[in-house]
Amino acid sequence: MKAAIIDDLLECQNEIRDCLHRFFTEHYAKDPVQIESFFSGEEFLTGYTKDSFDLIFIDQYMHGLSGIETAEGIRKIDELVVLVFITNSREHAIDSYHVRAGGYLLKPFSYDDFKQTLTLAGIAKLRNARFISIENDKILLREILWCDLDGHYIQIHTTQRGILRYRIPFSTAAAMLNYPQFLTCYKGCMVNLDHVEKIDGLHFVLTTGDRILFSKRDKKKIESDYHTYLFQKAREDDLL
Repeated sequence: MKAAIIDDLLECQNEIRDCLHRFFTEHYAKDPVQIESFFSGEEFLTGYTKDSFDLIFIDQYMHGLSGIETAEGIRKIDELVVLVFITNSREHAIDSYHVRAGGYLLKPFSYDDFKQTLTLAGIAKLRNARFISIENDKILLREILWCDLDGHYIQIHTTQRGILRYRIPFSTAAAMLNYPQFLTCYKGCMVNLDHVEKIDGLHFVLTTGDRILFSKRDKKKIESDYHTYLFQKAREDDLL
């Protein structure tokens, strides 16, 4: 998860940062949040590109562009990123709907207030909408079954589009798939644990019926990582 904080006060930036780290530690322990901070709307918009963040926190009252003006600039570039306003006034609550804000947090706020705002903002749905971009293709993480190497090509096996092939190093694909649900089976193969139905001997059996072999040498570690992931996922479902 990539989050941005736009606030002209360092103290406020740090407060939001601490709450974010606590929230993800408690609810998504294996999926740490990456955070970048900006001191103005102008600074943020100068380098902003679509899909560079999943979640953006915006202070309403800043020097230069206001929070609403900054949000309007963001919406011209990205219609889907989740925006959360943090302000000490309810005055702009209605304006926040015009830029389709996902949350409105009033200062001073407690951690419980912050947690409730993130939950209502749909963090679980946001994680489900993650994707990777390769060449001109965008591929949702949830549609990837497994990824393996075939000569100089990587193959991404999907639920809807069959096998997608790209001439890129496997290490590049592995870096893109650096998410908790993707587990290395052996050198040159990763499986999406969200599509695994069970383990049978040295194979992951997928919900599609496909059988993905994994390393005999690493069997204990792979089984441990798989069961740890199942536990964490079940815990997240209970908490949210």
